Amino acid sequence: MNATINFDGGTRPTNPGPSTIGYIVSTDNSNERGSHHIGEATNNQAEYHALIQAVQTGRQMECTHVVVLGDSLLVVKRVQGEWEVNDLELHTLWKRVMELTEELEFFDIQHIP
Repeated sequence: MNATINFDGGTRPTNPGPSTIGYIVSTDNSNERGSHHIGEATNNQAEYHALIQAVQTGRQMECTHVVVLGDSLLVVKRVQGEWEVNDLELHTLWKRVMELTEELEFFDIQHIP
């Protein structure tokens, strides 16, 4: 099954600070939406957590071909392999994304400003 995933994460009023994630997994047959408070995190950590939750949801929906759209240039470029991951916490989150996506038949991630 094909899916398009939109994800976002953020912190307010400080970074790091209280964080929230949101995502939509859209297929021809349905849309799954989710949003959660994830506690204290940086903005970049929240973006990764949103992507992880969204991909997990897509896999639970038995999606095998996934296109992801996100506004975090840092997350997109790192998942695409264009930028290195130096921070230990972000590396752990990046690794989880890579584990989740390697079992998909097709995966693409694109930056949308």
